[in-house]
Formats: sequence, structure tokens, C-alpha cells
Amino acid sequence: MVEHVLKSYLDKYYDLLIEYKYTASRINKIFLAEIEKYSSEEAVFQTASTLILRDWSGKTDNGWAYAYPTDSIIYINKENHPEFVNNMLSKQFCLMYVQSFEGLEKLLRNFLFELAQIDVELRSIIEGKLKRGQVFSQKNIPDGDSLIEIINEIFDFFLYQKNKIQFDLKTSFYILSKTRHFIVHNNYLLSKSKIFCSIDKGNLFEELFNYNSIDKDTIELKLDAEGFRKLMDFMCEFAFQILKKSCLKYNLNWKLYKNMDKN
Repeated sequence: MVEHVLKSYLDKYYDLLIEYKYTASRINKIFLAEIEKYSSEEAVFQTASTLILRDWSGKTDNGWAYAYPTDSIIYINKENHPEFVNNMLSKQFCLMYVQSFEGLEKLLRNFLFELAQIDVELRSIIEGKLKRGQVFSQKNIPDGDSLIEIINEIFDFFLYQKNKIQFDLKTSFYILSKTRHFIVHNNYLLSKSKIFCSIDKGNLFEELFNYNSIDKDTIELKLDAEGFRKLMDFMCEFAFQILKKSCLKYNLNWKLYKNMDKN
């Protein structure tokens, strides 16, 4: 049955999310323990790292390329160690979020492929977004902006509740997608005008992410371990809402996990 095929894709996505949650928790504990270890007055901590390059096309020493130090150097001491670690963890959590979003995109593309087998209109919409020369297949389901356009066409206004705030699927996917884009392409810096372009979008972003203001229209994304845990929980629940909405749209059984049939 189609719903069980959809659930199999969702299960694989959930396997990724739990791996990210566990990894984030472990590395956070390890590095926070290191901060605590070197926080005492008698503790001594100092380290440095530099980037070395080898000139592959230059002269060699008996066949070995000469090594040259670049000007890129990191100095870490007891005083700046906590700030460095917290910034490093934030960036790692952001990058794991990027992976979780790309997993969500793959999940949606797989959903669309399966649902297009039972919906001629959906298949026609997807085929209209294919690149020239492409034929309809699972690997050719569009991603990026074309995927967002398909989602906007097939999912009507559908509210869900998170804490005391209501959101719809389109708003949620917009914020998740834009945040991922700025992490990858703008070094964790986001444009306020792109994020806070509506009350709903701004509210959802502030529900999911922390940030520092850089200037009038720029913010820097920040994630700590607790924020990342909550974000992964959101990705889990958001993905399920898409499964549920899809099943309701096609009169399929959405109560696919333990005890759901009791509520």
C-alpha cells in the first residue's frame, strides 16, 4: 500500500535525524567537559594550528613536494577557548541542520514520485518542472526552487500547531529552505528582509533558531545543543505532518506509528 511505502522513506529519514541528535549531544558533552577542565585558575591551555600547502607543480625534494605555511593561523588560549568552542559547535550544528534539510528534500522528492503514480494531475505538474530532455523518473524529481513550486501547488493551506503558535506547511518549508541556503552560501549570515518578510515567517524562525544581530539587515545564525535538539524534533514532526497531509489528501491511512490508532 502507498502509505507504507511513504512510511519506509520517512523511517530512513528518521534514522538520519536520530544519528544527528546523538552525534550533537556527544560532541557537545565532550567539548563542554574540555571547557570545564581548563576553567580552573591553575589550568594552563594554549594551542595553535596553521594551514600548510604543498606545491604539486613546483620543485621537489627527492620526489616530495615542498611544504609552505599559509597565513591562516588559529591561536587558542585559556581566555578565548570557551568562545572558540561555542562558535565551533554552533557551526557544526548548523551544518548538521543543512544535512537534515537535504534529507527532507530527498524525502519530499520520494513522496512526490510515489504519489504521482496515483495522481495524474500531480505527475503532469512534476513533468512541467522537468529540465529539457528529462523524462519522469524518481531521480529526476526536481529539487530547489522547482520543488518549492510543486509543494506550493499541491499543498493547500494546512495549519499545524507548535506550542501556542500556528503555522502552515508552505511557510515552514520556506523558512527551513532559506535558512539552509544562507548557511551554505553566505557563511551563516542571513538577510532579515528575507526571513522576517511576514509575521508568520518571522515567528517561526525565532521559534526554531537563535541569532545575533550584525547590522540593520544582517543576522548571524547561532545554534547550541539544546536548540539543535529542538530543531531536530521539529524536523521529525514537520516531516510527519507532510506524510499525514499526503495521506489525508489521497484517503490513505496516516496512523502508521505505535498507538496512533488510539487517539
